This record gives sequence, structure tokens and C-alpha cells, in this order.
Amino acid sequence: MIAAGQKKILILSYFFPPCNLTAAQRSLGWAKYLKDYGYYPVSITRNWEHHINGPDDMHHDSGKQLVSEQFDGYEVHYVPFKGNLRDRLYSKHGKTKNRLLRKALSFLELAGHHFSNALIPFSNIYDFADSYIRSQSDVKAIIVTANPFEIFRFGYLLNKKFHIPWIADYRDDWNTSEVNSSRGFADGLIKNLEQKSEKKWIGTASCVTSVSPHYTQKIAEFTGREGHVLLNGFFPDDYKDFKNTPLEKQFTVVYNGMLYPSQEIGIFLDAFKALVNRYPQHRDKMRLRFPGIKFLKHVSDRVSELMVGYEDVTELTERIGRGEVLKIQAGAHLLLMVAHGNATGIPSSKIYEYLGLGKPVIICPGDNDILTETFSAYNLGFIASNADEALIVLEDLFQKYLAGSYGELIPDQNYINRFTRDHQSGVLARILDKITGVSI
Repeated sequence: MIAAGQKKILILSYFFPPCNLTAAQRSLGWAKYLKDYGYYPVSITRNWEHHINGPDDMHHDSGKQLVSEQFDGYEVHYVPFKGNLRDRLYSKHGKTKNRLLRKALSFLELAGHHFSNALIPFSNIYDFADSYIRSQSDVKAIIVTANPFEIFRFGYLLNKKFHIPWIADYRDDWNTSEVNSSRGFADGLIKNLEQKSEKKWIGTASCVTSVSPHYTQKIAEFTGREGHVLLNGFFPDDYKDFKNTPLEKQFTVVYNGMLYPSQEIGIFLDAFKALVNRYPQHRDKMRLRFPGIKFLKHVSDRVSELMVGYEDVTELTERIGRGEVLKIQAGAHLLLMVAHGNATGIPSSKIYEYLGLGKPVIICPGDNDILTETFSAYNLGFIASNADEALIVLEDLFQKYLAGSYGELIPDQNYINRFTRDHQSGVLARILDKITGVSI
């Protein structure tokens, strides 16, 4: 129930709990904490009754009717998800059949959604938002968070129809990305459409927000809109049960998350193998863990190939529950982050998961941007630009492990608290104050 004096805002997000993907946590943080800053969030998302164990699971139909739920200080509306023909083919056959047909349908969808909502399989998010605003005249602002980037079309259309100010929030950058590249004529055609749509749609937004200074600057310059940095952050309660987790008996390094080709994981792997080779008598005391990396086979295969001959000190697993992953990380001696070698300032949500756990963290290699900046100021952060530097860090920490002095590594909690989702919701609230006319 909205309290007296609160301003109602809509949050349009494809991802929202019970979706178990990391993207869902960003909009959840705003929903939970904006009430403390004078706002009443109404989140509109797709239904997530179908559990996500792999990429293809998002193509399954989920939910048959609207589900609306009230929480302390916010509400959520889950609209049913009914996939299009491409989704149904994925759902039924995976990637084994109808490859050419699926590619043709994907192209049609990627091209068509620039002109019509009809080819967006989750367009009922827009339909519900439209009907909600018609029935509730007190909506003061809209936040649309992407990706998928076609959801920005909804903010554009709602602004045109109702003249409500909106914020275009980017978890990743779109046409300013330094990672994606065109692979042919069809990709080039889609890219051209996307560039025009991004400028057109975002041109109606009051401002843009994104997850790092580099992203925000690129997007603001491309779209011509004012930009604000809005970090992802973390929920402290997610980690309180793991604070006293005992360290593993073996000296354990953990990497959790996706690995893209642009991430030069081989630099750190060379350093870890060098550590193993330097202490052959302690080989059974070392372990490198990649929980969930088998979620994408080609990613796990890449690590396996680089660790041939070191299988006994390497552990790769299928996707596992978040609670178990947190337990694995909490018991680690060192957590690993890997920057993208050909791009600057690509942040990972793992930044905040690692900080929330208060663990030693190594960045190898660094990015000279948000990763380096964040962990250089963290008293348990280590930056290594090459394998030799990483080996120095590993050997120093391994010596502490052997000496039994690892417990002396205490995190700077005051620094960590700057990155809570509550704190970042306060940043968003100040942006909302500005676009809704509240004096700051």
C-alpha cells in the first residue's frame, strides 16, 4: 500500500525474482529500498514460474494469467510469457533441429521489433503498463532497465502517449559495446536499425543510467542524454549467513561467472600452474574452482584445454544454486576477477558479490577502469597485469595459508558499505527527485 507523500513509479524489467539470474537483482534492489527515499515502486515483469537451468529455458512458456503481489513498500505484476514460434522451436527441439528456420525467425524478430511491438514476445509488459497508467493517474516516473534492449521501446511509447518522464537504465551498453562485432550483411543491417532505434527511443528519456563511469559516458555521448552512474551493488542480508564460513582445507581460488573470449583467463591460469609447479610437495593443498561454468559447454571446454595436466587441482561444475555458490566463495582463500582484454570498464555483478563476502580478491588482468578502481581502494584487493605479478600475489597468500596466518586478513567494512543496493537506491532516488521536480 502506498504511503502518504510517496511518489508512485513504474519499473519495467524483463528480469525480476523469482527469476534466479543475476540481472533480476538490480530491479529488486530498487523495489525494496526506494520506499525509504519517498517512492512507491510498481514493478512489471514477465512470469518466471518456469525455472531457469540453462539458456534455452527462457524460451519456455511461463504462467497462464496475470499474477500481482504486494510486498512491504512495493508491488510486482507478473504477466504471462508465451513465446513466439522461434521460442517454441527452441523449447521443443533445443538447437538440434530447424536451424535455418530459427535463424530466419530470429532475424525477423530482430528487425521487426523496431517497428512494432507485435514481434516482441514479451510485449504484454508494455500492454499492462499502458493499462495500469490509464487506470492509475498518479504515476510520476518510469524506469526501464535493459537488456533485452527492445524493452526501451516501451519507455519511448509510454512517454509519447502519457508524457511521463522516464529513465533508460543500461545493465550493459548496446550500440556502444566494444565486445560485439558485426559478422556479415544481416548483422550490419540489424546494427543499422539498432543504432537508429537507440538514438530515437532514448532521445525521449530524461536521462540514462549505467553500471560504470565508462559505460555511462559512452552511452550519454551516443544518445545525447544526461548520464548518471548507478552501480549494481549487493544485499548485505544475502551474505550474513556466510560471514563465518570456515576456509577450505586446501588453498582455494574461485572464479564465479561467465567467461567471454575477450577475458584473458589464460594469464591467471598460467600463474596458478606456476604456483603448483613451484610447490610440488603441496600440490594436494591447492585447488582452483569454477562453479557453474559448465552452464555453457564451450566456456568450460576453453578452461579445460588450458588446464590439461592440472585436472587434479581444477574443479568445473554444472550450474548450481546461488546459496551453494556463495558457500563455495565464502570458503575460498581468494576470489578471481578477469577483465576484458580488448575493452574498458566492463563491470561484472561479481564485483559486489565478492565485496559482500568480504574476501581477498585478485583482478587479473586489470581494466584500468571500474575493476581496478574498485579493488585498488579495497584493502584486500590485488591487481595483476600479467602472470608474473599474479604469481607474486598467489605465492604471498599461499605462504600465509601455510603459516596459518590467513585469519589476519580483515576487510574494510566501511569501504564495502558504499556498494550496498540500499546505498545505490539512494543514488537513484536523487535522480528521480530531479526528473520529478523534487528540490534537491
